[in-house]
Amino acid sequence: MNIIAGGRNMLDRLPPGDPSRTKLDDLAMALFIRFRKAGRMDDLEVSISLYRRALELRPPGHPLRSMSLSNFAIALSTRFAQTGRMEDLEESIALDRDALKLHPPGHPLRSISLNNLAVTMQTRFQQTGRIDDLNESIVLHRDALGLRPLGHPERSMSFYNLASAVQTRFKQTGRMEDLEVSLRYYEEGADHVFSNTLTRLGIAVRWAALARSQSHTSTLKAYRLALSLLESSLVINPTVQMQHKILSGKNGFPILAADAASYAIEIGEVTQAVEMLEQGRALIWSQLRGFRTPIEQLREVNKGLADRFLTTSRELESLATSSESKPITSQDIATGASQKLVDEMYSRKRRSSSEMEDILSRIRATSGFEDFLRARRFSVLQEAAVEGPVIIINHSEYRSDVLIVLHDHPPISIELDPKFDADCFLLLEDLKTALQKVQTEPNACDAGIEGVLEFLWHRVGSRVIEKLDELGIEKNTRIWWCPTSFLSALPFHAAGPIRVVNGRKQYLSDDYISSYTPTLTALINARESKPGIRRHDIGRPRLLVVALPDESIPLVEKEYRAILKDRDFVKCLVRKQATREAVIDKFRDHVWVHFACHGHLNREEPFLHAFQLSDRDRLTLLDIIQSNLPNAEFAFLSACHSAGQVIDMAYGEVLHLSAAMQFSGFRSVIGTMWAMADDDGPFLAKEFYKRMFTEEDSPELGFKRSARALRETIQRLRMRRGMTVSRWINFIHIGA
Repeated sequence: MNIIAGGRNMLDRLPPGDPSRTKLDDLAMALFIRFRKAGRMDDLEVSISLYRRALELRPPGHPLRSMSLSNFAIALSTRFAQTGRMEDLEESIALDRDALKLHPPGHPLRSISLNNLAVTMQTRFQQTGRIDDLNESIVLHRDALGLRPLGHPERSMSFYNLASAVQTRFKQTGRMEDLEVSLRYYEEGADHVFSNTLTRLGIAVRWAALARSQSHTSTLKAYRLALSLLESSLVINPTVQMQHKILSGKNGFPILAADAASYAIEIGEVTQAVEMLEQGRALIWSQLRGFRTPIEQLREVNKGLADRFLTTSRELESLATSSESKPITSQDIATGASQKLVDEMYSRKRRSSSEMEDILSRIRATSGFEDFLRARRFSVLQEAAVEGPVIIINHSEYRSDVLIVLHDHPPISIELDPKFDADCFLLLEDLKTALQKVQTEPNACDAGIEGVLEFLWHRVGSRVIEKLDELGIEKNTRIWWCPTSFLSALPFHAAGPIRVVNGRKQYLSDDYISSYTPTLTALINARESKPGIRRHDIGRPRLLVVALPDESIPLVEKEYRAILKDRDFVKCLVRKQATREAVIDKFRDHVWVHFACHGHLNREEPFLHAFQLSDRDRLTLLDIIQSNLPNAEFAFLSACHSAGQVIDMAYGEVLHLSAAMQFSGFRSVIGTMWAMADDDGPFLAKEFYKRMFTEEDSPELGFKRSARALRETIQRLRMRRGMTVSRWINFIHIGA
């Protein structure tokens, strides 16, 4: 930080008593901010030392003394949180009291001083258990709230602080009156529309957790508001990177929908549970999809309104997926880099969002469009199961359940065993450990993966299949898996073994044709007819192959040649031809695409997951979602990790390359859950496309044939000498 180095040099040159030395406070603040970002204790120690010297230079009567008192108190309180030194906390309280005296009734900063002292008093109670400290904290918080009337931006935070203190007293005394008061304060804080949306969201999450722990009647209301605020928090954040940061934080937001659904199931509201999961998961995709809503019907009624909607939607989508000169990363925001750009984006976002609110209100006031872009009801969502059941697996610390969605029946719930939640965390670690050996120790890798598959069969799969049998769902028909949270990283399609026939293990994939879908809406959209599709593409669709063989994947050469063989409707971009610009350009002219190249996961920024192209060029996830391909149908992503994701990153969002391809327009996508073997590419290409280009089925079902074709191809792959489990279960089908 240049300000810090410059400030130190300036102060070193100033003689004692120089009035410029009062800038010690500024330098102390800069060091304190750097400590907050980098966590270096040396910065905090020097900051405290400078604050102490700055306070000495601002004696009683100095106009800035109260500011020095408050800043010094906060720094000491922060050091207490790091070290537990009670003398720091005691001094912080004394400083806060002195600051409050300098902010008498009527002073504009009095509410801040009241709040600061209330927080430190509550902290001392947590250390000593002295109820008088807690009671004083509550009184101070209540006084601060009284100075933040309706419309004050910090009113929600005052409600939160007061609710938290009263909740703490409830835990100490068990007084039901305190419980009711605390819940009421949480509700009022979450409801205050003039406060920051993220603040309100955090309060609503806290309200729901407390209400649920006490079996309170407001629990469902709290969850509903929290889900609504979660959606709103994305609307007001300009870019997908910023939205992802919100959804991947350690704040309870990533698991909110799953927890809300688990409560709805608990009270018998299974239909509402399905709606909540749909509302609170894959939010980034849902928001972007809303910007691409087809509005032909609206145009017939009100062309001007339809055009306004399209224009504003394109502005919002452009803003959300904008990378300017480079993507704005979470690090950029944390360090304050590109702040001017960020501010401009927020300003544009506010203007466009306000315009969109007005447009939506006008559209919904139009007869026949009352539910335009509203959260879909179950009666609409169950259309996802028109071609086969959708199996949602909800994972929550409260309870875990399977929800089977049928197109002509209310959703069916199956409660999983109480240890499922905790055991799944261990299972995920087992899978990670196994996959680390996928190339170096294939047998050890298989042993670990087989343990994962057995777990999935005994704890989930067997119960699902038993229920499907009861429902009369025939074998060898299609089913869709829709796992929540990090369960989306698990291979449910291959759970087993379910039996052994002639010495050969059989898995769930031997009985059913499995696909995956991130949400019910994504599956519905994948099946919707596309009026712009050209009929000559059907049956013999134009296929684009992007192939980049190199020393590490030399068999990509054989793979693309197996696809190209005797097929004049196949276009290949090979090696240096496969630039980012060429691939994006050819995307628009082909309804099918096959990638045979390296795939990369970016563990810091998922929107930079990418396919490796020529000359170190990359086609990123962000590039893909910026494409709009209304005629696209099918994509085979024969690349490592093309349906894989970083588990610790907003796992409810399903941010991988296959999902991006589906969002951009492809109805059916085949991807890999982890690294694939180069040896498998040519065999898969030959066997798969032989089935895709058959004349046996109706040509109109070309892309839908991909799920069955993949299953049959994988069955052949399993018969190859030396085949391992980790290789054949790696390929999954997503979409219609």
